[in-house]
Amino acid sequence: MVPQGITDALDCRVLALIMLRRLYAALMTALVPLLVLYFWLRGRKDPGYRQHLGERLAFTATKAEYQGGLLIHSVSVGETLAAKGLIAQLLAEYPMLPITVTCMTPTARRLIEARFGDRVNCVYFPLDYPGAVKRFIERLAPQAVWLMETELWPRFLDELKRRRIPVALLNARLSQPSAAGYRRLQALLRPVWQQLALVSAQTQASARRFRALGAPAVTVDGNLKFDVTVTDEQRCQARTFFTAVADKPVWLCASTHPGEHEIILDAYAKIKRAYDVQLVIAPRHPEQFERVAELLNAAGVDFTRRSEITEMPNDDSVLIADSMGEMLVWSCAADISFVGGSLIERGGHNPLELIAGGSAVLSGRSVYNFAEIYQQLNRAKGVRWVDDCDTLVDQVAELLSDSNTRQQQIAAAQKVLLQHKGATQRVRERALQATFTGNFMVKTQTNGKEFIKFDSAVLPECEAKHFSPKYWQQQKAIAGNSTGRATVWFIQQGDHGMLLRHYYRGGLVGKVNKDRFWREPEQQSRAIHEFDLLGKLVELGLPVPKPIAARMIKTGLFSYRADILVEVIPGAIDVFRLLRDKPLTAEQWQTLGAAVKQMHNHNVYHSDLNCHNLMLDDQDKAWIVDFDKCGFKEPDQWKQDNLARLKRSLVKEKGKNESFFWKENRDWPEFLTGYEKS
Repeated sequence: MVPQGITDALDCRVLALIMLRRLYAALMTALVPLLVLYFWLRGRKDPGYRQHLGERLAFTATKAEYQGGLLIHSVSVGETLAAKGLIAQLLAEYPMLPITVTCMTPTARRLIEARFGDRVNCVYFPLDYPGAVKRFIERLAPQAVWLMETELWPRFLDELKRRRIPVALLNARLSQPSAAGYRRLQALLRPVWQQLALVSAQTQASARRFRALGAPAVTVDGNLKFDVTVTDEQRCQARTFFTAVADKPVWLCASTHPGEHEIILDAYAKIKRAYDVQLVIAPRHPEQFERVAELLNAAGVDFTRRSEITEMPNDDSVLIADSMGEMLVWSCAADISFVGGSLIERGGHNPLELIAGGSAVLSGRSVYNFAEIYQQLNRAKGVRWVDDCDTLVDQVAELLSDSNTRQQQIAAAQKVLLQHKGATQRVRERALQATFTGNFMVKTQTNGKEFIKFDSAVLPECEAKHFSPKYWQQQKAIAGNSTGRATVWFIQQGDHGMLLRHYYRGGLVGKVNKDRFWREPEQQSRAIHEFDLLGKLVELGLPVPKPIAARMIKTGLFSYRADILVEVIPGAIDVFRLLRDKPLTAEQWQTLGAAVKQMHNHNVYHSDLNCHNLMLDDQDKAWIVDFDKCGFKEPDQWKQDNLARLKRSLVKEKGKNESFFWKENRDWPEFLTGYEKS
């Protein structure tokens, strides 16, 4: 027995956590007008912030074709660049899987739309207050959510947990200072870490920090950003674009920020005295395009905007790369690249795309956002450091004057890149295993009142009518029925035999309320939960029927009704009916025992294991059916209780039926023999 003092302390901690979460929700709700104002003001520099404001409040509708798929949250440009290869692999291998990609910034949105077009649903991530989060998840109804790096919003994750939607944190990184910050918010965030189905960390150091915070399933799969692929098309675009200035070396300044533009232009003025070099400036944020143009004008330097030309003119103009999604093209053209965000306290940016394109990389020393990448490049002599305008001039000049040194640096950096490739495939396989059942033909659709999940390989479309016996009677597809607490209908749809079951209440409650259940999140409702559970059990290879479709329909203010369609197992008869005709053989009892043990080995709890829910087909293969209110449980006494319940059902039917060929002292030991052997 737990001492009273301990239980009181636990109650206080739970109460404090509830109060903290409510305070957070109230604070975020109160901040909504200020956040909308912030986006509007940001729109003065980048109009993209003023567009799609309804998405940030989750007031826009979700197209039906994107419901029930995968949600990937890529936050900003860096996370989006990391996720590009992952998304591309998913689109290629699972074309039937609807994918929604969310982000926070217009720059990231433009990058996603430029790369994937309408092959993904690209929307802004909702503000983390209860109304928006609930609307967003209800309308999108994702099967799983993948978050890139360390983007955790407590209210959003609470709603996913409530609806039992699995979440994976991918390409995750966590610095020591960030870990310390999270520890200060441990009371609020510990449940968040614990609900994650997977944390796929970039490094062992990050993995240790995630485990210390309470994340239960942490793996180390590498950094997605190393999986940069340069296509022949991109190399061709680079050559074509710079054809007129092919005799000039190209110096690219990538992802630059205010405070660096001035240094770059001063360095360019000095370098131009000795070298005829083509400068390309690619500011990190679109709102800086015009600022760079103003600086060039003030310095009396001619410039050309990428958005206004199809190829570089043969003159001395500087190119402002004011386009999205072309960094790999510029990296293929560049002999030397400076990585911005590193001469100011910004933490640097990813140099790997530049290295993949074959460019020699220069960087300032503020690179804490990519510390491990730069450490490896530094050890391999694959990067050069600059501190100010003078050192930038010196390093660029040295690399321009000595092509052998430049090529050695490029080769050293590309060797580091090659050593770390393969993370995308590892992360993808791990995330799919952790968050999906593996059946990508499963679709979800919802209209706010009705929530349907179905296997489109069996039913290409699924509507309310598919859960009505009258519809199937009109189609002349009813193959039979059976009665118990309620009628169960057997349907033949093409090559698929299906069983339609409506959910009814039992006991005394069922006499006054036959089929309404207390309202709960869709994924927790009886039918949807059983559908998802059966999908997982099928993937595990357990002898259970495949789920075909399930429906939750809201009724009144606080209740719902539910239905499910599952496959009919050909030639299968339940043990009760078999024993009404003749005794089972010792081998058959052992087969049944082995099937139950197989289920228990996977820690699957069956809430109503009885002789009506165990079956044998015409090949004497055992099957287990009716997984309403079942699920996974930690190993405990419940396994023996399951067996005891099954035995009681056999004893009960023996007492009720004159013709019931079961003998406890003969048959039960054989069942236990099969159970213990497996």
